[in-house]
Amino acid sequence: MAKKKKQFEEVKPDMAPMIDVTFLLLIFFIVTLKFKVLEGRLDAALPKDRGTSSSQAEEIEKVDIVIKLKKRGQLVFDPATATTSSPNGRLKHYVGRIVSFEIGSFKFTDLDSVNRHLNAFSKTQEQKDETPITIDVREGVVYGDVVGILDVVIAKGFSKISFAGSFEEE
Repeated sequence: MAKKKKQFEEVKPDMAPMIDVTFLLLIFFIVTLKFKVLEGRLDAALPKDRGTSSSQAEEIEKVDIVIKLKKRGQLVFDPATATTSSPNGRLKHYVGRIVSFEIGSFKFTDLDSVNRHLNAFSKTQEQKDETPITIDVREGVVYGDVVGILDVVIAKGFSKISFAGSFEEE
C-alpha cells in the first residue's frame, strides 16, 4: 500500500489578543511607575528677594551699538573687477551710501569716530573683558557694515559681543 502524503495546513496565529495583552502591560507599568526622588536635593526655605551675599554687586557698563541706514545710495558695478566676459565689472558696490552708528545718545557716521569713542568706555583689559557689547542691526544695513563695526569692537579688545535684530522701521 502506498502512503498518502499529508497536506499540512498553514496555521496563522491571531495577533489581536497578543497586542491587547501588550498594551495592557504597558498601561499597567506606566500607571504603577514611581519616579525616584533626586538624591542630594534639599528643599530650603531661602529668601527669594535677595542673595546670600551682603555686599553690593557692581553695575556692569553695557554698550549698545545701533546700526541704521541713513541713505541707501546706488548699487553700481565696480570697474576694478571688469573682465572680458563682464566688461562693466563682476562685483557691485554702493555709491553715496550713509550708515549711522548710535552708541547711547552719540551718533557717528564713520568707523574712526566710533573707534575713538570706544576708548572712553573701558581703560583696562579686565574691564573690556567684562563689558558686554550688543550690536543691533536695523533694516537695510548690509553685511559689510556689520563686519566693519565688529572689526572695530574686536580691535579695541572687547570679548563679550552679541548681536540683536529688530523689525522696527525708524
